Amino acid sequence: MDQFIQQHEKKVIGVLNGFDRLVLCGSLRMLSFTAGMMEFLSVMRVLLKDFGEYVEKTTMRLKEASYEAAKRLDRPIIYLPSSNTRKEKLARKTMQTDGIKKGLICILTCVEPCISYKVEPNPKLKKLVLSPGER
Repeated sequence: MDQFIQQHEKKVIGVLNGFDRLVLCGSLRMLSFTAGMMEFLSVMRVLLKDFGEYVEKTTMRLKEASYEAAKRLDRPIIYLPSSNTRKEKLARKTMQTDGIKKGLICILTCVEPCISYKVEPNPKLKKLVLSPGER
């Protein structure tokens, strides 16, 4: 945690300490609508023709960093064959079985339906466009 705070100290406005767990929830609202995603891609200098490669590489970097942390801490990486699996229940069971009191319990990985983006040609505009869709 100290390393995270040091790395992001300019953006950290406070730190919570407690005896229970800390669940971080967030949203990258800008990416949740097409115009926001287009703006993000523009800032990142990603052309629509390179969108697929960009998001695949970004996903792999995130997964690899997460997996590396789990391996370093000797925590399990558990693939779930169904998105209907009760993830919190499984995490609590793993916590109890392994005697985890704090820190990373496990990594749960699963393919889940979500709203994402796809790049497709727009014949009317004669250019590629980004459009949201279920994946």
